[in-house]
Amino acid sequence: MNNVAIWVSAGLLLGIVTVYELRLMDAEGIGYKKGVAAAEAECKQDTIDELTVLIISSQRLTSDAYAASRAITQSIADRQQADRQTTRELRHALTLTAPDRAGCVYDADSLRLTNSARDRAAQAVTTGLGRAVPSTSGHDEQPR
Repeated sequence: MNNVAIWVSAGLLLGIVTVYELRLMDAEGIGYKKGVAAAEAECKQDTIDELTVLIISSQRLTSDAYAASRAITQSIADRQQADRQTTRELRHALTLTAPDRAGCVYDADSLRLTNSARDRAAQAVTTGLGRAVPSTSGHDEQPR
């Protein structure tokens, strides 16, 4: 073989090797990009999963709060109904016994206790549901 043929063969071989290496580098780049994309997709899916759990938990808490609110509203309505019934019964009983009480005189201790009870009831009504009703003895008791 002559020198030209050797040079052509060497050039052709060098070209083939260069193309092979370029394709190999391109394949590595594509593989790297696919790996990065897969990692990003997994990270995004993890974030979506966490947010989904948070949303479901929030929905459950909202539902529980709504149910508790409805239960409190019903409890208040029941209490108000019972209070109205008790008031009617007391008024009726007082009306029936009014003649028996005419001219009745109470001693000072009874009046003092009655006034104290009235004051505690007024305080309990104006304070709301957040505080315990004072004891009937007039002394604060420790919660049980």
